[in-house]
Amino acid sequence: MPAGQALALRILPTGALIPEAWDGLRKGPVRAFNPGLLKVGSGWLLAYRLVGADLVRRIGLCRLSESLQVVTGSALPFSDLVRIRPGRDYPEPVRHWFADPRLFRLGGRAFIYWNSGWHDPRNTQFIQEIECDELRPIGWPRELRLVGDRRKIEKNWMLFGEGPFHAVYSVCPHRILTFSLDGQEDIDCKEVAAMAWDDSAYGGRFGELRGGAPPQLVDGQFHVFCHSVCGDPGAYTYVPALYRFSSSFPFRPTEVPFRPLAFDNPFGSRTVHERLNPVVREVLYPAGAVFHSGRWIISLGINDEHCALTAVTPAEASATLRAAGGT
Repeated sequence: MPAGQALALRILPTGALIPEAWDGLRKGPVRAFNPGLLKVGSGWLLAYRLVGADLVRRIGLCRLSESLQVVTGSALPFSDLVRIRPGRDYPEPVRHWFADPRLFRLGGRAFIYWNSGWHDPRNTQFIQEIECDELRPIGWPRELRLVGDRRKIEKNWMLFGEGPFHAVYSVCPHRILTFSLDGQEDIDCKEVAAMAWDDSAYGGRFGELRGGAPPQLVDGQFHVFCHSVCGDPGAYTYVPALYRFSSSFPFRPTEVPFRPLAFDNPFGSRTVHERLNPVVREVLYPAGAVFHSGRWIISLGINDEHCALTAVTPAEASATLRAAGGT
């Protein structure tokens, strides 16, 4: 986005995000949401969940112009291009259920992340290197595996670094994993730090902080645009938040939220189609963040139906934070 150009909340047209190969989805309801964002040259890449009437979870990938408009005809059926490594005995959902894409760089290389949703006996998380000129996968997707006990459902790990590489496993406590990109096999991730901090000022009102956009290093700190869930069952609300952590190991939280970010939602709790998750009332879900031209450009999903972009200034973001304290 050119310096000085304002960005109000922008809802991206779902029709422009449907690849030609998936044109048949237009015959029924289509939802595109939870987009990841990456700056590439003078333009941008956007990766997003796309759900049609068949309820299959797909990942689409498209280009945005410098001014953050969808480039006509650029949408690609990314999840159709993914080839799971032969001989792997994965549950069937792993091969056709692609959820929550993120775009990020590790050591200067571009990657996309996804997970296989909720299924037995456990889900999986993958990262796939991508070639940014032709927008094609490079090699096989590599599963992220936790060394030690894992939860049945693993998702929303936030990967970062230029080498050595790390991931935020949970926000509070702030649990940090480390891993290597050497070789082409699956990736083992090992916990190397865990720090408790006082979340009562935020979590008591707005819920536990959960993952979101990959951490971004700006002005000597990592910034994480994430989310939490509050409200009663049947009326859950996903709200966006920000926290910051140190740029050096053990990556201790430095500033944490006392209230959510004030992003607009022009839809409120209204949905265009039947809700994908009937217990959820309203969703503002940040999945990508880039600091550009003096402000944060945030990609977010709205109500499990829409891809949106917005901007927040450093001052607006900082106004939601307080100094982190221990427990």
